[in-house]
Amino acid sequence: MIDLFATLYLILLVLLMLFSWIASAYGLVLPGGEVVPSLLGADSLRWFVRHSVENIAAAPIVPVVLVLIMVGAVRSCGVVQGVGCLVRGRQRLPLSRRQQYAMRIALAVLGVCLLMVGWGIAAPGGNLLSVTGRIAGGPLSGGWLFILLLLVCVPCWVYGRVSGLWHTERDVIDAFTAEIARCSGYFVTLIVGSQLVAAMHYVHVPDLLGWGDGAVTVLSAIVYGLPLVAEIVRSDSNKR
Repeated sequence: MIDLFATLYLILLVLLMLFSWIASAYGLVLPGGEVVPSLLGADSLRWFVRHSVENIAAAPIVPVVLVLIMVGAVRSCGVVQGVGCLVRGRQRLPLSRRQQYAMRIALAVLGVCLLMVGWGIAAPGGNLLSVTGRIAGGPLSGGWLFILLLLVCVPCWVYGRVSGLWHTERDVIDAFTAEIARCSGYFVTLIVGSQLVAAMHYVHVPDLLGWGDGAVTVLSAIVYGLPLVAEIVRSDSNKR
């Protein structure tokens, strides 16, 4: 699946190069009055090489890594199955007393963490709010993904250690990074996708199509997010 997305992005990049070459040759003018630049021109090739690493750095690599760590923590510790056992009561593989005890402690830890976040928002002069008392522009709006990482990984760590599933810190690290290893092929697609997105901006495709910032953000989310979701689903099916 990841190979399919990477190949698709390469094909789209080649088509974009051909389009820019033809548009530049025929003098297609941008809304700002400039001619569409050709990706096959000497200046464009120099720009492409010079900014290739910057284009990759602009891709959401860090958010992707954090998401994969959360997915790995949840899948590896068995907390989802544990919650299902507590809710439904009976299953083919019921929880042991130790697992039930670990689940209750993990849920209690999660509750405490949520209370701390809630207190940081609702308390007077909350530390997670901006100086004006709003979420926008405050620590929460900037670091919400890291807070989510803690809300997911801390209870999973507690459950894994208390239940006896993880005995050493090496077990914890292996569990948290397991999904990164399973989805390692995604990063190749991310690299190709980052060059495609950068090339689209260089050619001013959003301006030609009349897209606003919102549409460009949605397009970037699709380019980077769709292959990630597909790879997570694929790794889950392979694991089963």
